Amino acid sequence: MSGAALASDEPPAGGLAEDAFFDRLPVVLSVSRLAQPLADAPGSVTVFDADAIRSSGAHDLADLLRMVPGFLVAHSANGAPNAVYHGMTDENPRGLQILVDGRSQYSPLFFGGVAWNLIDVSLDDIERIEVIRGSNSAAYGSNAFLGVVNVITRAAADTQLVRVRLGQGNDGVADRHARIGMRVGDAFVRLSAERMRDEGVIGFNDSRRNGRVNLRADLPLGFSDELQFQAGVVDMTLDAGQPGDTREPPRQIRAAKEFVSAGWSHHAADGVGLSVRYTRSRERYKDLFSASEPALDALAARIGLPSPYFVLIDQRIRTVRDELEFQHTVAPTESTRLVWGVGARHDSVRAEQFYGTHKEVKQQVHRLFGNIEWRPAAWSVNLGATWENDSLSDTSLAPRLSASYHLSPQQTLRAGITRAHRIPTLTESRARTAYGAFDSSLLGSQAGFVPVEITRNSSGGLDQETIDVQEIGYLGDFREQRVFVDVRAFREQVRDRIVPAILPLSAPNCDLLGLLARGCGEARDFLNGQDVDIRGLEYQVRWRPRSATELTLNQTYIAIDSRANSRLYVRDPAAAVAAERHMDRSAPDVATMLRWSERFKHGLEASITYYRYGRFQWTPDSSVGPFERTDLRLAYPFRMARTTGELALTVQGVGARRAEYRDAMIGSGRATVPASQFLHPRGWLSLVLGF
Repeated sequence: MSGAALASDEPPAGGLAEDAFFDRLPVVLSVSRLAQPLADAPGSVTVFDADAIRSSGAHDLADLLRMVPGFLVAHSANGAPNAVYHGMTDENPRGLQILVDGRSQYSPLFFGGVAWNLIDVSLDDIERIEVIRGSNSAAYGSNAFLGVVNVITRAAADTQLVRVRLGQGNDGVADRHARIGMRVGDAFVRLSAERMRDEGVIGFNDSRRNGRVNLRADLPLGFSDELQFQAGVVDMTLDAGQPGDTREPPRQIRAAKEFVSAGWSHHAADGVGLSVRYTRSRERYKDLFSASEPALDALAARIGLPSPYFVLIDQRIRTVRDELEFQHTVAPTESTRLVWGVGARHDSVRAEQFYGTHKEVKQQVHRLFGNIEWRPAAWSVNLGATWENDSLSDTSLAPRLSASYHLSPQQTLRAGITRAHRIPTLTESRARTAYGAFDSSLLGSQAGFVPVEITRNSSGGLDQETIDVQEIGYLGDFREQRVFVDVRAFREQVRDRIVPAILPLSAPNCDLLGLLARGCGEARDFLNGQDVDIRGLEYQVRWRPRSATELTLNQTYIAIDSRANSRLYVRDPAAAVAAERHMDRSAPDVATMLRWSERFKHGLEASITYYRYGRFQWTPDSSVGPFERTDLRLAYPFRMARTTGELALTVQGVGARRAEYRDAMIGSGRATVPASQFLHPRGWLSLVLGF
């Protein structure tokens, strides 16, 4: 984790060199877009290298983030992983940017957050992950409102072997991964494929099957230049619905993603760097089924139609994203460095029942970014900003100023302030989601097809969310004592948070259920309705008392105070009360992670990770009580002639069952599925072989 040295490509036969962990603090690439020692970076960063990822026992990327201070991770009711930083939880969280080799995983599908089930990289192909804890819009734009997870995959030249991984466990866990590297002329090429399966949460119909195929080719052009090409396909099948529920019947949801990405980079000895990258990605989502509604069934019976009366629910979505970015790095003087660049993104979405139109819904974003680093004597000062122009909102400027003072070669004190903005998503700005349609001619009307129910009706006109952050950080790298300390104290003030509210529909845009109730109906709209004040402290301490033993302690203390504004109270008082209650409880007061890892004689490795969380809420109408979780991993790396490998047993949630997402419905929430979502111990045995 942060402070770790990079590990070798394949599973080690005996582990890392004795003191590799404390050789030096890592150079991080993500905070300012400049390569900087961790002590000079203008933000708090947790780093996972390839060995830390391997030994974590994480099953997917979201799973790994629970080891980062301040993060909450769970599998939601819709079968997808969720990860948030510092509360502001939601069924579909927004504000956390995920990058894979510079490709944004922020998805125009649905709510504009991260499509976790369509992440286009396998953990096996990752070289390192840098997690920026705190807003980083100054470097990456509005999607980095709360933080950034930057995934850097392994260079194709470093994976010139055949490697396979097999995993099998309870709850239907079945994982397969294969990778081959080769050289084609002057280019290094890697091809990998993965298939994963699990049965989700016991008692819920949410089994998942995921598949990925990735291709990467790196072509060196002399000593300073390189061309890189990547392409990939991701597919997902998710079981959904509940037996006996005619509104949400059992079915399978399918989604897929395809991408191609090409880039050129130039790195000169004088510190000058240039890079250009273009990415095109396409996503497809298909949820097509027939459903009935009691009020519609009663109407059908009265006019002589079959009852129950089924309507077609067509939740098919297709998206296309084009993204282009140019970046230039220079070193004007011995004590200064500058990085700047421009980027453009174009999203188009076609989803008739989701947006209420046959036409494509589009969004264009253009940005200009820059950061200058100045290093006078014992100081490191960073000033950066991103200017962004979005077709759905006003232009915005996200500045950051950070200063680090090196108290000694081992200790650094950092202070920083930043302002960031989150642009409203397409859903928040444009959604008009219809649940089925009814032919009004059956009632003698000439109105054509009328929506059975309008579930979302975005009125638009939203302002951007704004966050102002003040933070103080401390890094202590005590190598003689083999102790590393990372502390961040923070205040994060969010203004104009976008909140869902149930508002009445108005003629002629009524739905059938509203008309049957002698009204027009009501639907979810979105308002700038809330301010949130987040204060707290988080820290991470790692101690290696001897070369084979490592202890890690993470803790996060958070207090959240939220206030719904008068506009929300006037339009939807119940939503205002629920929003305040939810945000105030959207993170536990205290969250703790304690991890012990040991490397025994003959190469055997063991780790135990303990988590403890206080009570909090993921959604406005549900809560999860205090819970504990203990994960165990035993691994035996081995070598036989030219074959390297590892046999490992991983068990998550040793002992009793627990709820991590929901154990009760609260307020006016109406559960259409069982209120409690308990997880039981899950374990799997994995075998890795490298040839």
